Amino acid sequence: MLELSNLNVLAIVIGWLIAIGLGSFWYSPAGFGKLWSKLSGVDMMKMPKELASKAIVSVIISSLIQVIALAIVVNSLNADTVSEGLAIGLLVWAGFTAATTVGNNLYSRLSWKFWWLNASFFLIVMPVNAVILAVWQ
Repeated sequence: MLELSNLNVLAIVIGWLIAIGLGSFWYSPAGFGKLWSKLSGVDMMKMPKELASKAIVSVIISSLIQVIALAIVVNSLNADTVSEGLAIGLLVWAGFTAATTVGNNLYSRLSWKFWWLNASFFLIVMPVNAVILAVWQ
């Protein structure tokens, strides 16, 4: 059964900020932004500001939803150790991020390198956030 009580709002906010912060670096020119742009064929610097703003707001909102959902899973499974959080984060990444994005990537005719670039971001974010959510009760 889903356990919605006792969610640590501060841990959720910290996880959300980690996702936003790491994503801001990951997809920036200092991170993997140039590679992402090359592999996707999208130049973020040439994107109309209104479209870019909508994309950024959508990512911010979806990141919050993702961390809340992860918090519910961690809480419902009564995970409270680093190893339990890590296992949940890796499982959620493999089953719900990595596996579900393969089709989108292939149907969009994007390379496996592009898939790995995006999937590996979540391979870091999800386990880190799951560990934070597990141990910070």
